[in-house]
Amino acid sequence: MDFKAQQERFDAIKWYDSIVAGTDRCGSYEFCKLCCKEEENPCANAAYRYRKGWMRLATVRFKIVDKE
Repeated sequence: MDFKAQQERFDAIKWYDSIVAGTDRCGSYEFCKLCCKEEENPCANAAYRYRKGWMRLATVRFKIVDKE
């Protein structure tokens, strides 16, 4: 799979949709919930994860506080 070519396609689609909507459409697609913006080709990777059924998980750490 050519992620770079797919990312360029997503960028063109997002640009067009943003012009039509009059607002930035980044983050508004179904696969965007799986996006990691720090990645190279974030849309292509998110769409790949979405098609494969992956989900992002958050790690939550609790701080124990003494109640004295």
